[in-house]
Amino acid sequence: MKKLLCMLLALVMVLGLASGLAEGKTYYGGYTDMMDATIAIYQRSSQGDAENIWWWDFCREYFGINFTVTQLTSTGEYKSTAFASGDMPDVFYQLFLDSSSVVEQGVTNHNLVALDEYITPEIMPNLSRIYEAYPAYKATITASDGHIYCLGCIQNANSPLMTFFINQRWLDEAGLEMPTTLDEFTEVMAAFKAREELPENEGKTIVPLTGDLGNQPRFIANAFGWITDSAGYLTAVALDDVDGTPCFIYADEERFPLFMETMKEYIEAGYFSADVFDDQYAGSQTAQQKAEDLTGFDQNTSNAINALEWTAAIPLTSEWNDAPAIARSYNAINCQSFAIGNRADMTEEKITRLMTWVDWLYDYDNYLMSHWGPSQEESEWLCGLKSGYWTELNDQGRYVYKCQEMVDGDFNTFGDYQNMRIQGIIGGYLGLNVDLWGECTRPVNPTQYNNKQDVNVLPYLVDTYPNIRFFDADTNTRMGELRTEINSYVNETYVKFISGELEINDENLATYFQTLKDLGYEEYLQIFIDYYEAYLANK
Repeated sequence: MKKLLCMLLALVMVLGLASGLAEGKTYYGGYTDMMDATIAIYQRSSQGDAENIWWWDFCREYFGINFTVTQLTSTGEYKSTAFASGDMPDVFYQLFLDSSSVVEQGVTNHNLVALDEYITPEIMPNLSRIYEAYPAYKATITASDGHIYCLGCIQNANSPLMTFFINQRWLDEAGLEMPTTLDEFTEVMAAFKAREELPENEGKTIVPLTGDLGNQPRFIANAFGWITDSAGYLTAVALDDVDGTPCFIYADEERFPLFMETMKEYIEAGYFSADVFDDQYAGSQTAQQKAEDLTGFDQNTSNAINALEWTAAIPLTSEWNDAPAIARSYNAINCQSFAIGNRADMTEEKITRLMTWVDWLYDYDNYLMSHWGPSQEESEWLCGLKSGYWTELNDQGRYVYKCQEMVDGDFNTFGDYQNMRIQGIIGGYLGLNVDLWGECTRPVNPTQYNNKQDVNVLPYLVDTYPNIRFFDADTNTRMGELRTEINSYVNETYVKFISGELEINDENLATYFQTLKDLGYEEYLQIFIDYYEAYLANK
């Protein structure tokens, strides 16, 4: 059966979108019958009801798949119940199946279909082409048993996880250049704090570094040679930019005390707010400070009086690290978007047809159609829409997207039109990126880099420890046991050190590092080292 299907698909996959139902009977993939399928998807607050979304009508007319759609505003309880009962949908779409869930439900409990045997040029020509060109993408989402259980987005890897910005006007007024070393950055922070002495700032508090202790210190940690992709940088696994090995910032006996000394000095000098331990600080206070011109460094330019006055910060170096580096976005690939439930009534034919369906989305022109709907010229696929979209060039030479339902006032913006009428979430969350698909023919707006991000950040991107990790169930359990005690001790002791409650001296540091070892740190780290070595071997 499977061999026959593959031969059939090989003959018809070359049919383009326009062929569709031109002859009235043949659906995409060469199928001539309508197939019923169930799908559960996450629903944003801005997303419309499935019965009004164009995409599901298009699936019936073009693919011959009649989806019964379950929309979920909360996914946790639904997944638990579905997996426990076996009453699963045919397709899980964007239900946030993280790697531990994939291991549990795919590798261990067999509640998810292994998809890799269907990723062939005959069944999935688009995704197969991607994996042939970028084999590391396939290796990244392959579980420990050698199978792939979940597919997801493939985006441009040449982007930072986070860009930090500095107030260029403040730099200019202080007569300082963009800092590139930790010492220069400290000098800049002192100059920024001194702005409190300006007449216009009388009675005001300047906070040079806005934000909380979860992000801005990550920029400083880069200067010490630690590359991490997590706002919980302190207890997240990092890569040592000096020797490329997995590490944890809190266990470095040479650099961590120096890092804590820097953090303590910054807090005492007022470079961070006294409220840095307040979870709300990064939001409302940061916005207010930028709106009143009372801060000079942050992780975005929102709320700034003039965002164009801010410049992307160059990653710092120091005596411990001579190479500027910042984390590359780990969102370049994930495996959270598409999985097939291993239902008792699941058949090879249904799996193959669903894989054919999702593969269509791995072509960029097709992905854009799912994202924006049909163009004005593709009137045969309106499926109840008033019109297809069209584009107009604005004064900046950028495409502006419009449609008749906006002209008539049914929707205020094209974004509302997308969410409520076109695709809701199905197309957008596959997340294909224009930089990966240069061959698309639909009008698109290339990425624009503002605030010198392309000059000051992109050249310094480096990979972090893999964000997708398929540890087996026993290892996950042991890691959880070790992590809970270690992280609790680290977070508690770190606060004491940098707040001054506990002096940063040889005796206290010796106690601290020995306690880490007593809590099983060396075993904990070795798990990450072993996994990373295996990951590199298979990359």
